[in-house]
Amino acid sequence: MNNKEIMAMATTTTAAAITLAIICSGSFLAMANGQSQTANDNNTAPPGSATKKPIPVLLIHGYASDASAWTKWEDLLKKDGIPFYPITFYKSDDKCGSAADHAKELNTQVQQILQNMTDTKKVNIVGHSKGGLDARVFLANSTFANNNKAVANLIMIGTPNAGSPIARSSNICEPAVEDLKPGAADTKVGMNSNTKYYTIAGDWSPSLIFNCPQVLGGVGYSLLPKPNDGLVPVSSVESQGYFHNLGHTSDCHSNLLGDKEYGLAKPILHGKQ
Repeated sequence: MNNKEIMAMATTTTAAAITLAIICSGSFLAMANGQSQTANDNNTAPPGSATKKPIPVLLIHGYASDASAWTKWEDLLKKDGIPFYPITFYKSDDKCGSAADHAKELNTQVQQILQNMTDTKKVNIVGHSKGGLDARVFLANSTFANNNKAVANLIMIGTPNAGSPIARSSNICEPAVEDLKPGAADTKVGMNSNTKYYTIAGDWSPSLIFNCPQVLGGVGYSLLPKPNDGLVPVSSVESQGYFHNLGHTSDCHSNLLGDKEYGLAKPILHGKQ
């Protein structure tokens, strides 16, 4: 064996030893079913490796609204390759149903969605306005534990988590409006330890009324604690100590489902935060 062959053999042996050491240390990418998986605890893929596929997101509309409110977000989610399910409450009043009734139906819908999922058993929820309260009631109900423990993140946009003073004098869209009043039972439910809670709030100015279809917002702005979105104070949205604030936008309540709000929620929906 000549000197060149001896050197080549030594180099190969050294490379093999280094590779084995890396594998044993747990920092090497293992191959399973043809897809690379990280071996670290937080499932964060290293630079240049395959990233995790975003989990599905359930979109829950607000008071006096319906699933068509999510049209803009549906386009943005499709563009980013995030699967989504706009929720319609077929068995209870879709626009004006109570948070308790919506939570029961949401439990059934989440169960059906989970049964049809093969690559993951986790979902995210985004709720606008009362939709966030519907989700909170669902997450807090221990009888729904087989399903609500699968919710990784809840993002609440303009949700009156401590109620809205404007709802006190309203009987429009019963019984849903009762859930929006300060002190309502749904505003006091606890947290689900399996879920992280996030908020996005509107810090709006009535000088932008021409950009807002929310006619009552101009009146509501002056009656509510500042800042607010015309219907819900920021302090109400962020009222619970375990909520993580993702930021504020300058939109009024009915315009809180646009590009700016999506941009704040996107890192969560992509699993990057």
